[in-house]
Amino acid sequence: MLGLIKSDESPILFYFFSCAGSTMSSLLKNMDAGCLLLLSAVMLTLAGCGSSDRIAEPEPTRQRQGESTTMRAPELKPATVQPKKVKKKQPVAPVGDPEDLFEVVDYVHNYQIRKPDANPVSDDEFVMLSPAGPGVNSSTFSVTQPETSGEPEKSNVSFKLPEGFSVIEEAGYSAEGLPRRIRCERDYSEMVLVPAGVSLQGVTEGNKNAQPRFSVFQKAFYIDVNEVTLEQYRRWRSEMIAKKGRVPEPAGNDAQAANFPAMGIAYSDAIHYARSMGKQLPLETQWEKAARGERGSHYPWGNGRALWHQNRYPGQIDPVKSYPGDLSPYCVYDLAGNAREWCDDWYSPNAYQAALTVANDGVVRDWQGPKRPVVPGQRVVRGGKDSWKVWKRAGENMRTPPADVGFRCVLNLSVSPEERQQNSRPGNAF
Repeated sequence: MLGLIKSDESPILFYFFSCAGSTMSSLLKNMDAGCLLLLSAVMLTLAGCGSSDRIAEPEPTRQRQGESTTMRAPELKPATVQPKKVKKKQPVAPVGDPEDLFEVVDYVHNYQIRKPDANPVSDDEFVMLSPAGPGVNSSTFSVTQPETSGEPEKSNVSFKLPEGFSVIEEAGYSAEGLPRRIRCERDYSEMVLVPAGVSLQGVTEGNKNAQPRFSVFQKAFYIDVNEVTLEQYRRWRSEMIAKKGRVPEPAGNDAQAANFPAMGIAYSDAIHYARSMGKQLPLETQWEKAARGERGSHYPWGNGRALWHQNRYPGQIDPVKSYPGDLSPYCVYDLAGNAREWCDDWYSPNAYQAALTVANDGVVRDWQGPKRPVVPGQRVVRGGKDSWKVWKRAGENMRTPPADVGFRCVLNLSVSPEERQQNSRPGNAF
């Protein structure tokens, strides 16, 4: 019997033979010469392995033909599952004017928008007028105090408001003695003064239907501080139902809260409302002056970016006066945003070119717009839909208005008999 012993202290291998009932000599005698040579070779080979620190593994032998070999299964390492990379979705930019997009950084607070007081003009406010002309240092400017600083102007005793309107005394008076703010007692709306003077209309670059830019003189008028609300429109409609006369259609957004602008209003219902209150729909020259001021800025707040105190996008509808930043030079709200608004003009894509044909010394005076329909059934609609720019204009069907069209009213201080007759013609309204 062939045995193998391994010592813990030494790697030397000891081999021994043990045969029951036989001695080593008898065993060797019975073995032939070939077996002895094979045994000696095996013993010498095993004895040479003692110099290694570990047992050498025999080299694998090739499988002979007809023999079977037991193969050891390869050791499998656990597969490493790579985490699936999730592609982050890129934020979708809002539709609108690319100039209005900017990144809000939470940790930088370099401005703050505060809601204005009832009377926003105070002694702490002033106007800066930068100098113009070549060779003038642009780092200097002059300061003009507001008209209401100090003692307010006195009322013009010759001026009288129409019946149904009252003066808001605390708002003061203009240099001409006109009240800065009045109230319509029929629908409880507040109106602000837009003084007489020359203003810029249209643009030099932009939509073709808003070109060219020209100067227009207009008389003083009052305009609603905000759009006609659902509360005002519902109350008026109930009065019309009670009178059993011509009943206006309900607003398209009648399900919204009372302080939202009334929208989806046909032109005929809008002008009917205005006349019931003793007012008129604005001409688009009036609407644009109230929105852009005399200098014709792109936006009610000037030519810079809008600064909203919360997210706002073009075409978004909110309760009136929700954004104090959307305020014109005459303190009129929501001319850049919220509902688009009816004007009393027939729509023409070439209206501004036609206006220049009646200019006197480069100024168009009291322009009334086209005298007859140019695009059948379309009146002018002003206001933002995809941009805050208030010089943009469009034409909409006066009988089937879009869902985002509302209106506000004006009070013309002096109306000629010809203008009064024109506004009273059924064809002008319906």
